[in-house]
Amino acid sequence: MIRTDLTNEQYHADPAISSSDVKAVHSTSLLHWRHKVYKPSAAFDFGTAVHALVLEPEADLILRGPEDRRGNKWKEAQAAADLSGQLLLTEGDFDKARLIADAILAHPAGQRMAGAETANERSIFVTDPDIGIDLKCRPDSLDVINGTIYDIKTCADASPYGFGRAVQTYGYAIQAAFYMHVCRLEGLQPKRFVFVCVEKEAPFAVGVHMLTQEYLDWGHSQMMVTLDQIKSARQSGDFTTGWPEVNMIDLPRWMQEHSVEDFN
Repeated sequence: MIRTDLTNEQYHADPAISSSDVKAVHSTSLLHWRHKVYKPSAAFDFGTAVHALVLEPEADLILRGPEDRRGNKWKEAQAAADLSGQLLLTEGDFDKARLIADAILAHPAGQRMAGAETANERSIFVTDPDIGIDLKCRPDSLDVINGTIYDIKTCADASPYGFGRAVQTYGYAIQAAFYMHVCRLEGLQPKRFVFVCVEKEAPFAVGVHMLTQEYLDWGHSQMMVTLDQIKSARQSGDFTTGWPEVNMIDLPRWMQEHSVEDFN
């Protein structure tokens, strides 16, 4: 099922499993995921603002607030933003988010995301028939005709080397595989997952990256194993770390290769 009427907050409130859930279990444990508490932050709001300015400019979701977050001026502006369903940023953060969004929109990939043939911020809900778990994803931008899923990442380093490291650190291969899996279950035919990365500091360089099929296959296998872990934990009620009762730590190989004299 594809929903076009949900806000970002309503989508996240749905209990279906998301790629963030899968990544959390994969990178930490079932226990950590089970007890994870969402904590809003200025950094998260900033990323949300960039997405909104690129993908939903007509919705007017972002509000330019006072110079800083101190005092009654901010409290009053925050109250007004809450009533109108807008996200409030400081003047500096808003202006910077606008520059970053403009950098994305100036890039061919950004122009495709803003084009008439793409559907942005659609919420997709499916039930995996093999595992029996409800899944969800919310692609930043979906080009159904060309089978392309676009995902915006604000980052410190959008270069091939820099983002290659981020893929490993943040489990982006699992995210890409998850989104493609959910879209296929919905009956869509995604052919590629494109990361549109923009640096958070001037000159706001944009890099576009895709994962090889081998990398996506690895991400898919890790995703399926993790979904099976989540299903088993739900059935048993045992949300554990999976750690051994006592963990034995080996002498690192590099230390084995040196004699005692080498350290004197």
